Amino acid sequence: MDLSFSELKDLVFNAGLGSNLPAGVCEDLSFAVTFLESRSLPGGIQFLNSLRCRRHTTVIPQKKGLNLIFNNARAIFEGVSAIDFLVSEVCDRVILKNIDSPMLLVGLASNYSGQSFSFYNNKGIYADLINAELHWKNENYICSKDVEIRLNNSELDNPLAKCTRMLLDDNIFKELTRLASNMLVPESEISRATGAGAGNIDND
Repeated sequence: MDLSFSELKDLVFNAGLGSNLPAGVCEDLSFAVTFLESRSLPGGIQFLNSLRCRRHTTVIPQKKGLNLIFNNARAIFEGVSAIDFLVSEVCDRVILKNIDSPMLLVGLASNYSGQSFSFYNNKGIYADLINAELHWKNENYICSKDVEIRLNNSELDNPLAKCTRMLLDDNIFKELTRLASNMLVPESEISRATGAGAGNIDND
């Protein structure tokens, strides 16, 4: 399926809402998935896989020296929090153990314009993100269970090119559309009274 940036962003946002995620997280994820897909990385399937992963009981991250460690992490929950902590300089680096989607973490970090990040997998860098330019090291991208993220100030060679339109696998498109349809309700007086649909005047 051929989609524009806005079409994919809206589809992922609605799929997140249809999966009962908070609106703020849906917005972060919609930009993250679109960022990845626009660089020919499979953000859509990473998002769907992350939704399917069982969420463990939330545990407060452990502070160990200058590190903040998240155990049994999911990108769509602990990943969002971990990057927030890193950007707010609560720690020098975050470590996400047993993470479900190292790739989705890169997309989520792209939401912080002006920030630069390095992503480590088994002590090797698999991605650098500098001012929305992404350097992807496919040979180092192994679905490791542990990922470390640091802020950095390095410069990139040969960042991935950004596409204006994205080719999304038809099955991924259908699954995202199915999830997005969960937020639709049948038209009725009750649903309109509780906020569904457009308003009664043209100016809202």
